Amino acid sequence: MFDLAQESFAKQGDNFFLEKTRGVLIVSEAVFKKKYKDIQEKKWFLFSKRQEVLPEQASFLLRCDLQNEEVFLTEKTTVTLSNIEISTRLFFVLLFRTRVTVGERFSITRHVDNEDCIREHGMARNSPVWLGRNEAVPSLVLENIERMPLNSVGCSLQKLNLRDTGLINILPKLRINGDCEVGMIWLYAPRKEHVAAVLAQKKPFCVGRVRKMDLEDYAVGIITKMILKDCEIERLRLDAGEEAHVAAVLKQEKPFCVGRVKNMVLQGYAASVITKMSPKDCEFESLILIAPKEEHFDAVLKQKKPFCDGGVKIMHLWDYAVGVITKMSLKDCEIETLGLYASEEAQVAEVLKQENPFCVGRVKNMRFEGYAVDVITKMSLKDCEFESLILIAPRKEHVAAVLKQENKIRVGRVKNMVLAGYTGNVITKMTFHKDNTMESFVLDAGRNQLSRILKKGDNSIDLGRIRLGGFHVPERRIGRKFRYTLVDGEGKEVTRKCSRKKDGHRDTLFPTEREGKYSRKKVTRKRSQQVMEKQVGLMTRKKDLE
Repeated sequence: MFDLAQESFAKQGDNFFLEKTRGVLIVSEAVFKKKYKDIQEKKWFLFSKRQEVLPEQASFLLRCDLQNEEVFLTEKTTVTLSNIEISTRLFFVLLFRTRVTVGERFSITRHVDNEDCIREHGMARNSPVWLGRNEAVPSLVLENIERMPLNSVGCSLQKLNLRDTGLINILPKLRINGDCEVGMIWLYAPRKEHVAAVLAQKKPFCVGRVRKMDLEDYAVGIITKMILKDCEIERLRLDAGEEAHVAAVLKQEKPFCVGRVKNMVLQGYAASVITKMSPKDCEFESLILIAPKEEHFDAVLKQKKPFCDGGVKIMHLWDYAVGVITKMSLKDCEIETLGLYASEEAQVAEVLKQENPFCVGRVKNMRFEGYAVDVITKMSLKDCEFESLILIAPRKEHVAAVLKQENKIRVGRVKNMVLAGYTGNVITKMTFHKDNTMESFVLDAGRNQLSRILKKGDNSIDLGRIRLGGFHVPERRIGRKFRYTLVDGEGKEVTRKCSRKKDGHRDTLFPTEREGKYSRKKVTRKRSQQVMEKQVGLMTRKKDLE
């Protein structure tokens, strides 16, 4: 038996909306029962046939007070939406099945089963709307969207998730209040036509106060069309896999503003978009650039004039994005954390070509991994004061450029230092400020990774002053190569008194009371993690950044 209520996708009073192949049928329960009350088994068959004999409406004004008569709406029917609020489900069905015209005072709201799908505009509920679609759309839908005036579809947007669909073009047609709290906007457009109408807009449109925004492929270009100046975005991620995806942005002569962004991730070709952002009106707490391919950053590296990154506090540059460090104007910046990560030698080639050292401003915490360790040779660090300096090199070739240096690298003042893997040898190339006092010095490496240190004479590597309990190296004979002065919390020199104790597998030198430690490798590694994670709080894996 055919259940009218169950088969319908929306209702309005005693009327039900049914989506069919050729269009939308509006029928009341009373009319339906009256015409087919004596038929049970053939009810659905006759109902389907009924559509074929119903006259097609040329136009239809959608109202709250629908008449108790059958109405069949097709792609030839012009449905006018004015002075009403309808549910999102009804809106999209009409968009796909009929010729829609949007008039004044029209809005959409969240669909609720078993509730009326149409209300007068003055009685609007303004309930949060979640718009989500990932389907191809027929030309009828695009024509309907094109006819809509800008800002004509009112809604209290909560989330927007449109992927691989031309429905993205409806975005500038939405009327979103500037104070509307939007939890998430996620747009993915692998084809240009998915966003063509949006990019053609000359006037920017409002998307509310967005918390999180993800724009992928051609959708990246939409960022230049949004009003974001007064927004406080928790996370903004732009990802482009092809150069054409960012062409619309890079053509911009004037820089655009993205407001205050807490965490911004630019990946692939989208990394070059950073050069088009206005530094005066933008504030980034965290900036992450990821460029796995060289061509991802060609547009940036070709720039002769350096650009400013604004008031960024935390910056992580991955792969070929490491090269952008030479294109940024950072001299007067105060950066809390700077992280460079390069897994291939070619990813730091542009930086190592620099003849003159460049300034990175006042950096509090610095972390270099892989081939990025070599970049330290091109930096002017003598006036820097680091809360922490962390260098990690799992492979010998990662530090080859540093060890070839004839001149010493002056790194200023360092409070906490961690040298992991082959970077332990880099300490032989460093000098510190004469008044420097380290809270901790950690060598996290195996014996085979510290060959250069082992070739040095005892007490030949000067570390200056180190706090009690702050000296951590893998084994005793490595510790003998360093010259340092232990000091207490007030900076006063402390006399070293050590004793020997048997430690399972071998003799290990243990300090009495609070002196510095010559500990086993696992103890050193534990301390290394404490410095890197607890004191510095840096992210260590790329997947944590994406």
